[in-house]
Amino acid sequence: MYLQVIVVSFLILLLGGLIGFLGFPMLFETMVKKSVTLKPGSETRQIWEKLPFPMTFKVYVFNVTNVQEIQNGGKPALQEVGPFVFEEWKDKYNVQDIEDENAVSFNMRNTFKLRIDLGLSGKEIITLPQPLLQFMAIATLGQSAEVHAAVALGLNALFKPQTAFITSTFMELFYEGFDINCAQVEPAAEAICQQLQAGAVAGAVPVNATHYKFSLLGASNHSNAGHFKVQRSKPVGRVLQFNGLQQLHNWPEVNASCNSLRGTDGTIFAPLMRPQQGLWSYSAQLCRSLSPKWMGKTKYAELPAQRYELDLDASELSCFCTTYPTDCPAQGTMDLLRCSGAPLIASLPHFYQADQQLLQQVSGLAPTASKHASVIIFEQYSGTVLSVYNRLQFSLKVAPVEQVPVMSKLRPLAMPIFWIEESLQLDESITKVLHKKIFAQAPWALCWASSLGS
Repeated sequence: MYLQVIVVSFLILLLGGLIGFLGFPMLFETMVKKSVTLKPGSETRQIWEKLPFPMTFKVYVFNVTNVQEIQNGGKPALQEVGPFVFEEWKDKYNVQDIEDENAVSFNMRNTFKLRIDLGLSGKEIITLPQPLLQFMAIATLGQSAEVHAAVALGLNALFKPQTAFITSTFMELFYEGFDINCAQVEPAAEAICQQLQAGAVAGAVPVNATHYKFSLLGASNHSNAGHFKVQRSKPVGRVLQFNGLQQLHNWPEVNASCNSLRGTDGTIFAPLMRPQQGLWSYSAQLCRSLSPKWMGKTKYAELPAQRYELDLDASELSCFCTTYPTDCPAQGTMDLLRCSGAPLIASLPHFYQADQQLLQQVSGLAPTASKHASVIIFEQYSGTVLSVYNRLQFSLKVAPVEQVPVMSKLRPLAMPIFWIEESLQLDESITKVLHKKIFAQAPWALCWASSLGS
């Protein structure tokens, strides 16, 4: 299961060759558009392939404080622990140009490095739902009774669980992995071990022929995050294919908008965009294209800009429902079972802007706009993200499982597991150059940018 979530990234100062140009607006706009291209040798291409500095990636975990009460059907009591702070380095590899299509294909990769000087050490003890046990047991509830019973029997044989939860350090749970021993398993567990051996269990990596490590985020560190094909220009960065497909097959209605590839890969946006066009990008982690909602004009370091906020509400899109209209995601959430194969729910942290009933199912949450909104400050003229706080929470869609005794009394609810914040803010040295390259040399561009949305 790939959890490392990147809903929207950024474009940094891609206007080489424009210094000194004092021509007319239409000609200047043409030059801006031509300068932002992914063709080999361009300044845009160099930064797009490998960002020269890291983003900040933070993880906040919901520590479970009343395990026994939960296993007897009680309400979960959660305690937020964090932040665990990482540098996040982005690059693309296996980059190949396709000249006759004016396209380029590549694999996306994100690499994380723990920064204990900026946050917690990673040695903190955390209690969470046992991911393999609960994920597998709950995910198979919708399958045939025979399949579900076989999986439940195998889980009981493999883990011999005394509890439906696991207690370990943050790093072991999220990156280093906890042990899975398939050396001397009972016959009932062999099918699960065969899945591990075949690499069919996302998050599990082999140690040797019979031992594996499972973590929530470790398998996504410095590994393939998907194969893209995008346009090099006109419009720059538009996704043409993901993993060889021109449209997705995750959602029930094949031709519905839920399965459409729309926008960029999230690491580049076109210049001269207007708010009504949105900031569309495809998120492989959510298996959908989405755009944050335009909130209005703002300023960032004296630059005119536009403010966007992410809204996961998809109530108007019936294709995100399991069964429309009786089984649809709650307001402000997204069911990821068809995307990741795990019974997970995506939302903003602390269920910010989500159905209030979700807040009442657990204790320990306190949604606040300043801490939990997902915000982008975007300079439309150059196509530059000036500031981004990309925040997303992952919760377990808990359900009782009679065949696994330690899960037989669990209360049906959405239990938050963790949330992430991916952020970047351009400093004054960069914004001054941006101002000099555009607005100081072409004052009418300032009027153009200020008029957006009016």
